[in-house]
Amino acid sequence: MAMAATEKQLTGWHVLAMLLAFFGVIIGVNLTMAYFANSTWSGLVVANGYVASQSFDKDLARARAQEALGWSVDFGFDRNSIRLAFTDSTGTPIQGLAVTGALERTVTDKQDQSLVFTAAGQGVYSASAALAPGVWEVEIDARGESVPDYHKIFRFFVKADP
Repeated sequence: MAMAATEKQLTGWHVLAMLLAFFGVIIGVNLTMAYFANSTWSGLVVANGYVASQSFDKDLARARAQEALGWSVDFGFDRNSIRLAFTDSTGTPIQGLAVTGALERTVTDKQDQSLVFTAAGQGVYSASAALAPGVWEVEIDARGESVPDYHKIFRFFVKADP
């Protein structure tokens, strides 16, 4: 005894519903991604790239002059502090600097911190900092009476506790 199988027809309404569902999902995902892209960190380092580019030659000359000094800056950190040790080209510790810095996450500005370093002797300067696991950048500026201004950026990674 054979049973007759009822075959469902694919109508225009079914195709329309499938198209609307498909494109509805695509548009919904795109709108969600656009919202998150606009509501989080913009990624901008400077407000106006053209204006910032106008000082490129001066910045390059300053970087070359700084490199010619032959200074060495040893960088160290733990979860609660950042340590810098300045020495000149002969290995002599550089004393009497006023060192400031900005501690920043590389992808967000939510945990940014301003740093003021205090002299610990022998060219060593330290500042308190709250370092959570992840990637960080510290941008330092050192100024002194008888020495030129010094600027450097360190990028480092803080591991999570085991």
